[in-house]
Amino acid sequence: MDQLSAMRMFVTVSDLQSFRRAAEELDVSPSVISKHISALEQHLGAQLLTRTTRRLKLSTVGERYLQTCRLILNEVDGFEAALNDQTGQLKGLLRVSAPPGFTHRHISPHLPIFLEEHPEMIVDIATATNETAGILSSVDLHIKISEMFVPSGCEMEVLAQNRRVLVASPGYVDAHGQPATTSELAHHRLVTLDPTHPNNDWHFRTDDGSTETFRAHGQLRLDNGDGLLRTVLNDGGVCMLPTYIVGRHLSSGALVPILDAQVDESTPVHGIWRSKNHRWPKIKAFIQFLRDIYGELPYWDDPNATESPAFIRASK
Repeated sequence: MDQLSAMRMFVTVSDLQSFRRAAEELDVSPSVISKHISALEQHLGAQLLTRTTRRLKLSTVGERYLQTCRLILNEVDGFEAALNDQTGQLKGLLRVSAPPGFTHRHISPHLPIFLEEHPEMIVDIATATNETAGILSSVDLHIKISEMFVPSGCEMEVLAQNRRVLVASPGYVDAHGQPATTSELAHHRLVTLDPTHPNNDWHFRTDDGSTETFRAHGQLRLDNGDGLLRTVLNDGGVCMLPTYIVGRHLSSGALVPILDAQVDESTPVHGIWRSKNHRWPKIKAFIQFLRDIYGELPYWDDPNATESPAFIRASK
């Protein structure tokens, strides 16, 4: 029995209150978790967990042993993190979740470069919504694009700036005109997400410096950014979309900005991770890699970046 591995499995099961979720977290099967904890109990000569069909309960010995395991593992992880910092050699699994549209455009194209820098790592990317609750029990790093909120026991770092713009195709503007004020939007064909989605609240700066909210009611409604984009590119109407989706279409002239001086939409791309995570060196490396790729002005917002390696990779 690898006692350190068994201790880590015991701590993870105790934290997540589930053999299945612990197995997903540690990338092993539930049977492996069960065998290691049984071996640990046999080694100690004491029962650590009481297992029922509905819940797990720590025994008195289990509660005391859990605290000891945490202390030992924190020491081991701290030493390994320091060693990794010195050698630069990162190994093993990193689990990441991120929104589908952003993943496909601005994470996936750059993964081969990351693996060239860290050839002994395994990067597991899963697409997920912006909802944080529950996700951090199964991934090391959750990338999201929304208002910044740090859950208890977590940390956060901004990876890239991000803004939304109001757009339409030149064909739509030629046929229907371009709205000159926010009040005129109600007379245009709007392309939106489903009626209850919060992103249908479009925000605009007013002449007095305040912000007004226009609730967009779409005549055409779709459930994802790619669907919205394809509709608008084909003269579907007016739509609010992030520049990480439409940046290159604005540069090429396939889309034109609407009310650009008034739009007030900015929600950064940020990463969230659990404060206590033994994969922190790998999380740190991945975050820094993305920040270096995106820069202060992300390539999708920079009209001068069309020849940059990152822009070219993302355009394939």
